[in-house]
Amino acid sequence: MANKSFLSSDKLQLAQEILNPPLMTPDGDVRKISVFSSQSFSHWLEAELEERMQSHPEWKEIHPILLGSWARGELAPKSDIDLLFCGDEALVKSFVDKVQEQGLKLRYRVPQDPQDWTVGVEAFDVLALLKARPLTAEGAKKLYEQQRRIWSKKKTLRTQLLKAVKKERSERASRYDSITNYLEPNIKYGPGSLRDLEQGLQIYDLFAEKFVNPAHALDVLKYYRQYLLGIRQKLHLEGMGDILVSTSQFDMAKWLGFKSHKDFMRDLQRGLSRVNFYSDWIVAVAESSEAELKKTERSSFKKPADLSLALHKNSNVLVQKKVREHLDELFPEKNLKKNAKLRGDILKKVLDIKASDEFLVSVFRSRLIDKLVPEFLRLVGWVQHDQYHRFTADSHIMQACREVKRLYRKPSSLGPLKFLHAKLTSYDWQVLSWSCLYHDLAKGLEGHDHSEAGVKFVQSDFKSFGFSKQFTDDVKWMVKNHLELSQAAFRKNSKDPKVWQELRLMGVEGAALNRLALFTAVDIRATNPEAWNDWKASLLKELVLNLESKKAEGFFHFYKFKNKKGLSLPLEIFEELGLSLIESISVEELSQDLLQAEKSETDLQPKILKTKKGETWVRFHQKRDRKGVLVDYVTQLYSLGLGVRHASIHTLPKVGVYDWFQLQTTKSPQQITQLLKANIKSKELPHPKFDQIQWVSADDKEWVLSFKGPDQSGLLAAATKALSDLDLSIRGAQVHTWGRQVDDVFFLRASSGIERTAVIEKLQKDLGSEK
Repeated sequence: MANKSFLSSDKLQLAQEILNPPLMTPDGDVRKISVFSSQSFSHWLEAELEERMQSHPEWKEIHPILLGSWARGELAPKSDIDLLFCGDEALVKSFVDKVQEQGLKLRYRVPQDPQDWTVGVEAFDVLALLKARPLTAEGAKKLYEQQRRIWSKKKTLRTQLLKAVKKERSERASRYDSITNYLEPNIKYGPGSLRDLEQGLQIYDLFAEKFVNPAHALDVLKYYRQYLLGIRQKLHLEGMGDILVSTSQFDMAKWLGFKSHKDFMRDLQRGLSRVNFYSDWIVAVAESSEAELKKTERSSFKKPADLSLALHKNSNVLVQKKVREHLDELFPEKNLKKNAKLRGDILKKVLDIKASDEFLVSVFRSRLIDKLVPEFLRLVGWVQHDQYHRFTADSHIMQACREVKRLYRKPSSLGPLKFLHAKLTSYDWQVLSWSCLYHDLAKGLEGHDHSEAGVKFVQSDFKSFGFSKQFTDDVKWMVKNHLELSQAAFRKNSKDPKVWQELRLMGVEGAALNRLALFTAVDIRATNPEAWNDWKASLLKELVLNLESKKAEGFFHFYKFKNKKGLSLPLEIFEELGLSLIESISVEELSQDLLQAEKSETDLQPKILKTKKGETWVRFHQKRDRKGVLVDYVTQLYSLGLGVRHASIHTLPKVGVYDWFQLQTTKSPQQITQLLKANIKSKELPHPKFDQIQWVSADDKEWVLSFKGPDQSGLLAAATKALSDLDLSIRGAQVHTWGRQVDDVFFLRASSGIERTAVIEKLQKDLGSEK
């Protein structure tokens, strides 16, 4: 495509008036090809272009041969001007120089060998000669001789051309397989574009004798040639290129008569899909042997099941085309309800996790899927206008159905999430496959949440298919909740018990959790493969493991007990209790103890527990908090020779001071109880040193302070006393000893009576190491 139009500014203004919109809004009915004005506008452009050329006396003398868009009658204002000159080379150079000085850019060539114009050129240039148009009698004579020469070598040449076309189509498909091409399709080069269309018609001309009843396919290509050409012409007049950018879609939709740009883009994508299919079919016919074509042609379909059986045996595009031709005959709309059981049986085979990918794709491309799931037809070509969805809605569903099969066969593709594969049963894979088909089936329904609306489709269809209630309910649940795990893993804190509870209340547990986690990976990969990576797989894995952790199970027990017993404490307290405590003492026992502390009017007696792991814990409780209470507890334990390994320290509403300490001791619970009652005189505290004392965070309500260092006798007692001496109120603490290292974090009430810098300076002076 040229960067600018070959029309002058005055002519561009006139062109706006000459190019008319279609007589009626395009609807894909190939019988209405006459509604487009693109062909007549192309003729007007040809006349304008030739008039400019004829202003130069050399024009007729150099015997121009029109190639490309000009030759085919498909000119647009910015089309490349492709020419071959078979006159005197000196005159050709003189003409080209003059034309280019006027700003008209030509793509031209002079035959390397005047006797054989195919020498030194690519296969596509040879193909262009067959569609070329001469403008002089001498040129016509010479072109005829070259075309006759080409046709004399037709069999050899067309094989070479077919090979070149297949290679170019494959490379172009890879180049335009992107999010951008679905949101902003390239009308000239994208899948189903004018280039696909042109190649399909050219290959048909070369292999015409191999085709039987190609009329409908050719009608489709000819209809969309006018439709797409009109869009391209309009884009060029608006100063754009061949890409239908989002900003142009609104005006284009209005010009074509659509109610909205979404309706226009849906219709356009359907058209591009049709062109892509039928051009693929033409190429497939051209490269097939006579035996293959006869075998396909002899295929007979007497009942609806024969269509899927044929695709199962041979999924190629030849059979797909044959199936398309018999869909309305064997699956009339009036019989869809009557054939519900059969439709369900066919879908079982298509969605079988072990069924081939080729079979599944053929069911979609043959449009058999439209008969098996009538709601699917509404999604064909429906563009999801964002930078995340690569495919149209119908293509996304097909990709999801394909992706689940790929992951079944190659679990390593899941990366960190591959551990799920071993957890899934054949029933799980069955639920997953059907969920892929139905999860977005309600997309595009105005005023409906597609997840909720999709549940109704599952209920209605599965009932008519005769599926079990359990299977129906499992797929309904997946469709309803298919986005929940993605939101939790990528937009929320997967370690937050509130997130766990939200998911648990939805039923995200056990087999449902495993299925939903794998489906989330499938959905992302089918939406946009570039959006899936090991980082996302790791986040999903982390969420799954968190939901299955002992801590999560403890939280769920705590939540259940809290509601059952009427415990008024907020759920956040479970997180604050700390992992060491929760993993050591059963949730039932902790909850019961908390309930007792909440209901009690007085202080509870210290409680000593020996866990199954052999750990010893002591709980202190005071209904009313007071200054120095934590110092008293810690000093008492130190004085009794009871070291502290971990601690969970809190002041809770309606409970009061509620502190647990894991002790380093060989004494029995009975001995510890007697020691606590003995009222032994406190020992003088040592002067241990911390390697690091620093603020973790601070705001108007809470200061968080961290103490780290090697384990030493009296560290915790010294730290709590130092904080108390500074008149800092300790709201809570998490105390841990890992091997020989201490990591203590204190949560303090923010104080206006002392500067935080002064706190650190004092603590560093009294407890900091001398390094």
